[in-house]
Order: sequence, then C-alpha cells, then structure tokens
Amino acid sequence: MRYVITRTAAPRLSGFDTFFSDFFGDTATRKIPPVDIYETENGYVIEAEIAGYSEKDVEVILKDGILTISSEETWKERKAREREEKHMIVSEIHLPEFSRSFKLPDDADAERVEAESHNGVLSIFIPRIRKADPGKIEIKIGK
Repeated sequence: MRYVITRTAAPRLSGFDTFFSDFFGDTATRKIPPVDIYETENGYVIEAEIAGYSEKDVEVILKDGILTISSEETWKERKAREREEKHMIVSEIHLPEFSRSFKLPDDADAERVEAESHNGVLSIFIPRIRKADPGKIEIKIGK
C-alpha cells in the first residue's frame, strides 16, 4: 500500500516568531497524523493518531481507489467561535488541517471499508476481495 502526504501550507511567521519556528521546526508539518499500516489474514488496517480532533473534524473518503483522511475546513470556524465564547487569554493548542492519501492495493474490497475512532486513534479496516477457493478438481482421462 502506497501513500502520499499532503501538507496544508501554513502562513510564514514574521520577525521574532520565525526564529522559534526555525529552531523548533515547523509546527504545521509536525501535526500530520502518524499512521500504522498492517496486513491481516482478512485485509489491511490503517490506524491514524488523531488525538484532539473529534469525529466531526475528520473525514474519510474513498474515490477511484484512493483513500483520503483529512481534517475539515469548518474546524477553524468552530475553534474561533469557542475562543470568543471562552474569553481566551492564551491559545497555544493548534490542530492544523491535514490530508493523507493511500492508494489501495488491487485486492482491496472498496465496497466494504469500515472506519471507527476510539481514544484518539482512527482505525480503518479494508477487507480483501473474497476469491472463490478453487479447491481440488479431479480430471479424469477417458479411454
């Protein structure tokens, strides 16, 4: 299974803040959810760490054999509204938009993909296409 990371461009910080960005690394690229991908007897599993994002914030889409996990644009609007309602003094928690895409293998059954979120981990199960077991076929040679 191959994957592509798409990072949402973050605005450059100006002046003094750029020093910290250069020293500690770009926070926009550090928040791309890490994943574990493994194979089972029945299919494939992608586990993505999405701690901090609610189920409403994350979207899973399968189109043309490409599975994409991304955060939704509406998160920014909701977060801005929450900051106003809470009368925020300091707001350092930042969950940027993200997008990760995975090309499904040829034997993936796109019709039966399932996803669930539990304790900050998004688990996506991609079953294999069931092929009929050819079994043993005895061929008799006639006289």
